[in-house]
Amino acid sequence: MRIISFRDTVLFKRGFWMAAAALIAAVGAPSMLDGSLIAQPLVHLTPLVLLAGFWVYFIGRMRIVALADEVIDCGSHLQVRRGAVQDLVPLSTIASAEVLTVHRLHRISLRLRAPTRFGERIEFWPPASLWGNLRAVQRFAQDLARRAQVSPALHNAAA
Repeated sequence: MRIISFRDTVLFKRGFWMAAAALIAAVGAPSMLDGSLIAQPLVHLTPLVLLAGFWVYFIGRMRIVALADEVIDCGSHLQVRRGAVQDLVPLSTIASAEVLTVHRLHRISLRLRAPTRFGERIEFWPPASLWGNLRAVQRFAQDLARRAQVSPALHNAAA
């Protein structure tokens, strides 16, 4: 068993939300401290709502929430966790593995033959040692896809 995802995904995901909250607090703090937020709420809340909307849009476009927190390769299956939800995904259910690049961050996307608790796709960041090397990430994904192709053949031979 080995972890094949970025170990600090949870921390990284929380960091995006904390950065958004800190920026909104920094923009809203002066108007709260001088009392103008209460005197003219529409004037001061409009930019805060727009800023919050921008962050929600930005985080949504990066699909950070959809990333698995941890993916462990257990040989014949993957153990996937996102938040409190955990599931075992047999390699035989992986239809393909591809590398997606979103804002210069590479992620591995596993398309599944049958939906799991996470849906028909599982996406995760590869280990940090591979982040700067797109070819290594692609080889990593190809190796996973190759193992998934071999897995159904072994399963059928055993049956």
